[in-house]
Amino acid sequence: MASKTKSGLLLPVVVVLAVVVVAVPQARDKVLSLFGAVAGGTELVGDGETQFMVASSASAQVHRCAPQQELADGQCDDLKFVIIDAARMPFIARNISTAWQAGKPAVLTKDRSAEAANRRKVCLPSFPRPFGGQCDEFPFASTRQGGDGAQEQEVPARENQCQGGTLSRWYVAAGIGDGDDFLVVITHPSKIAAGPFQGRDIADDQSGC
Repeated sequence: MASKTKSGLLLPVVVVLAVVVVAVPQARDKVLSLFGAVAGGTELVGDGETQFMVASSASAQVHRCAPQQELADGQCDDLKFVIIDAARMPFIARNISTAWQAGKPAVLTKDRSAEAANRRKVCLPSFPRPFGGQCDEFPFASTRQGGDGAQEQEVPARENQCQGGTLSRWYVAAGIGDGDDFLVVITHPSKIAAGPFQGRDIADDQSGC
């Protein structure tokens, strides 16, 4: 991030925002969302079987660790991961990656208390499902960042069920409790669907999740 603009006023503004984020935790998500909208995009980390995709806004956090070890541990330093496998969920992975490109956050905060309210705001019965699939939203409804403004896309029913099970298992396996931050990463990024769901489940791996 640049430290100044032509007017030389950006640095003081950044300092003020940083103070607000530290002093007022409730303001953190709005501030990070504002910067995320400017820093939208994705980045590939590692190569071969250990390659994964993250939002560009998280690249500095994952480059502190070795990709192979990150996937083995499911975390980098103290930041825990939720791993979405594009070989099993190519359209879920597409929704997440395109949401990152639109500036949606990389790091989410688990908040089960917000889930019911979030689900009343997105993936409503009126959401179009022209190919008989289901609605998927990102950020996840089980996070503080879910609800208003989440990106919605149609995905195969199998993938949606797979994602639900995957999230539940990662929350338990990684010890992600309410109020904990976690990073979403996508493995096998070459398997991300190239376009929207059109009625066919194209996953290489359609086994149970």
